[in-house]
Amino acid sequence: MSSALWRGGLGVLMSLQAIAVQGEIVIDRTRVIYPVTARTVVVNLHNEADGPRLVQAWIDDGDATAAPENSDVPFTITPPIARMNAGTGRALRIMHDQTPKQVADRESVYWLNVLAIRPSVEASDETNALQFAFRTRIKLFLRPAQLPGKAQDVVHALQWCLSRGDDVGLEVLNPTAYHVTLSGVVLTLGGVEHHSEDPPMVAPYATARVAIPELPSGDLSGPQLQFTTLDDDGATQHHQAQLQFVDCSSVKPYAAAPDA
Repeated sequence: MSSALWRGGLGVLMSLQAIAVQGEIVIDRTRVIYPVTARTVVVNLHNEADGPRLVQAWIDDGDATAAPENSDVPFTITPPIARMNAGTGRALRIMHDQTPKQVADRESVYWLNVLAIRPSVEASDETNALQFAFRTRIKLFLRPAQLPGKAQDVVHALQWCLSRGDDVGLEVLNPTAYHVTLSGVVLTLGGVEHHSEDPPMVAPYATARVAIPELPSGDLSGPQLQFTTLDDDGATQHHQAQLQFVDCSSVKPYAAAPDA
């Protein structure tokens, strides 16, 4: 894939947006689920701007600064670069290369990038030009076949713990083969609600600490936990969980991770 557009984008005004590229190039979803048995997965784009845009798409493995040609991922996108006129759509076809070295006992996460570049605006002296490029990244989950359990049931397997002492903290353990994307966490202690900052995505067979500022070390009575997750369609799901005061390091998954 050519990196000319990407390199140009690094030197122009660039903005990271969530779903739409500055409300211009709209992606038809907030995440991509790629079953490893699928030949292709199609992601649809639509240009809602008032003029044409040049669009570049690529996939990375988590390094947002990596140029497209440096992204060592088992995917190909067609077309990698395209012109989209105002009001038109474009289908991105993502193909997995089925490399045997891919992890087969759990999901892997990648990122789909869409960079939209507006036409150049020439400077008055005709010696410089200013381009505006806007980029969005959404998660792409590569899902192996025959993983244990179902993705929609994973949230019920999460194990939460709340540690006492000087370092009061909330941790969550994911004993499943699927990623869990937390979108909100509210911990109630002593009748006071404490909201998380930037809830994490919890990887398969992993533990994550949930950052909640200014947790008290005094009244920890009546702990209650409400949290939200994003499902495969990007919809928000609401949940409650039981909490226990323990040494969080002692919490072990009841379903051990398979040997890698």
